[in-house]
Amino acid sequence: MTIEELDLYVSRKILRHLKRRYDIDGAPFKINDHVRVLNNPSGDDTFDSRFVDEDGFVIYFEYDCGCGQSFPADPMIGVKFGDGQIEEFWKEELLFTE
Repeated sequence: MTIEELDLYVSRKILRHLKRRYDIDGAPFKINDHVRVLNNPSGDDTFDSRFVDEDGFVIYFEYDCGCGQSFPADPMIGVKFGDGQIEEFWKEELLFTE
């Protein structure tokens, strides 16, 4: 097992994923920002196209799941939609709306 594989295993299976539900200096959005989902601008294979053009609110930042996030500028961003669904996106996949 490589160090990268071990790191991924530990981050996904052992460490608790901390959802930070407060503003983080340097994060791309603020909690409760209104956002719209773009149409997979980075070509991410894991992107869920069901949410394209949907509006929601930022409810947390997540830096611990081992997807390549970096603190503070590049978290996974938890977005809650009007129907109650919550999904995570990269900053490039979201557009701030007012």
